[in-house]
Amino acid sequence: MFIRDMFVKPIDRDIKGVIKVGQADDENIRQELEEYVVTRELQKHFADFFGSYKKGINGHTDKMGVWISGFFGSGKSHFLKILSYLLENKEVN
Repeated sequence: MFIRDMFVKPIDRDIKGVIKVGQADDENIRQELEEYVVTRELQKHFADFFGSYKKGINGHTDKMGVWISGFFGSGKSHFLKILSYLLENKEVN
């Protein structure tokens, strides 16, 4: 058995190293969303964010803000980009 046989998707497929928010086409967005791995910790962060977001929508608050912190390379920007896709609610094929 080869290592590549352990993966569901071809490991030699085109993967964009950097895709900036606002500069991605539907295919790249779809691939990013499809391949984003939501761990238990990320699931908690998404739930916390959307819980606070809902409070901001349902009532007036001047205490709305989000702080994303983590070590270099821990996925802060990627998390924020995925969150922006979800908030945009754009349909991609």
